[in-house]
Amino acid sequence: MKIIVVGIGKLGDYLSKSLVRDLNDVTLVDVDFEGSRTLINNEDVNYVTGNGLSADILIEAGVKKCDLLISVMDSDEKNIICSLLAKKLGAKNTIARIRDKDNNNSVYLLKKEIGISYIVNPEYLTALNIAKVLSIPSALEATTFLRGRLQMISLKIKEDSVLNGITINSLIKKCNSEIIICAVLRDGVTTIPKGSFKLKVNDKINVVGTIKDIKIFLEYADLISEPTKKVIIAGGGTTSFYLAKFLLDMNMKVKIIEINQDRCKQLSESLDKALIINADISNQNVLYEEGIEETDAFISLTSIDEENIVYSMFASLKKVPRIITKVNHIDLDGVIEASNIDTVITPHRIATDSIVKFVRALKNSKKSSCEALYTFDDDSFEIQEFSIKDDFKELDTKIKDMHLKESVLIIAIQRGRNIIIPNGNTVIKENDTIVLIDNSDQLKNINDILE
Repeated sequence: MKIIVVGIGKLGDYLSKSLVRDLNDVTLVDVDFEGSRTLINNEDVNYVTGNGLSADILIEAGVKKCDLLISVMDSDEKNIICSLLAKKLGAKNTIARIRDKDNNNSVYLLKKEIGISYIVNPEYLTALNIAKVLSIPSALEATTFLRGRLQMISLKIKEDSVLNGITINSLIKKCNSEIIICAVLRDGVTTIPKGSFKLKVNDKINVVGTIKDIKIFLEYADLISEPTKKVIIAGGGTTSFYLAKFLLDMNMKVKIIEINQDRCKQLSESLDKALIINADISNQNVLYEEGIEETDAFISLTSIDEENIVYSMFASLKKVPRIITKVNHIDLDGVIEASNIDTVITPHRIATDSIVKFVRALKNSKKSSCEALYTFDDDSFEIQEFSIKDDFKELDTKIKDMHLKESVLIIAIQRGRNIIIPNGNTVIKENDTIVLIDNSDQLKNINDILE
């Protein structure tokens, strides 16, 4: 697809790399590319320097023949205008980043009247992601596939866990649950494990299954803990606002600590059931006074990565059961790992996954095609949903007889209304939707899973 990305901030930069990796023809538009050296050196990307609100600049970028224009500039208004202009100039589809909560409430009107194909709100998506994690007390991360019917959770194995030292085959037999351990992160390396793989302490494991089977697994592993009831949020930005609304609807008690008095007033007016604290969270006494030692979860969502990491480290010292940290710069991964912070949320990764999912849906045809893409653990593995058509080379073949690449594992099949957790004797049929995991970054077509 021919795609134009307007605005090269953190999201534009990360998104463009993902779109290029997915073999799209990408043109970038911005007034300044100095902050994106890795993109500038990428020969697979085209560049147009100029204002994305200029018709002449968009025409130079090829808007009249583009399949999709994505506007991720620094304001909602710019993105709305750019999308409207692109549509008038001939762009087949447009995506706009909309962040303000008032604009977000107008999303359906914007899509209908202006013709924006898809609206992405990174702060809203980030808050939703965090709320999903908190809904499962033991999980570091929680993701759903197949329109919510399949779930994946991430866990870290502790020394006293029944999972420590057990093989995957033994685990599945003992817990009597149709789950799949689809990926294991150990010492910074992600493995798609076989049944003989032995789990050990500090492994981060990714477990896939239906909600019912995930619950059975958690009960076996003695990981059904008390639900999260009390939450402290550091920072009162837009993500905190959306998150507080989600958590209040889940009957949690929410405190937001924010240093800006005017912002506190705005939050108090919008979140009448949350407790808004006007204070400097860098003062440890504030955290003690607000009950850091009694809270069930601490979520650091300030605008400064380093502060989020430090606050989360302090919460860890105080034995807070759940700690979630927002980080915008992926080059801090080493610091985060050394800091022993379990759950890290990166908004532009979440937004990119959402956009790439939409882009892949646009590419769907009569051929077997990828309908959704999800990336995990610093892009070390992907989970994809493929619709199966008659062009798949090994239709009606048992999985054990397929010539699957070593990097690929089929983890679920949707057939009609049924979700199947496959084994070696399971057959792939036309019109199935399959969910698979891959760590090669080479799958563009369903037949790419075969040797």
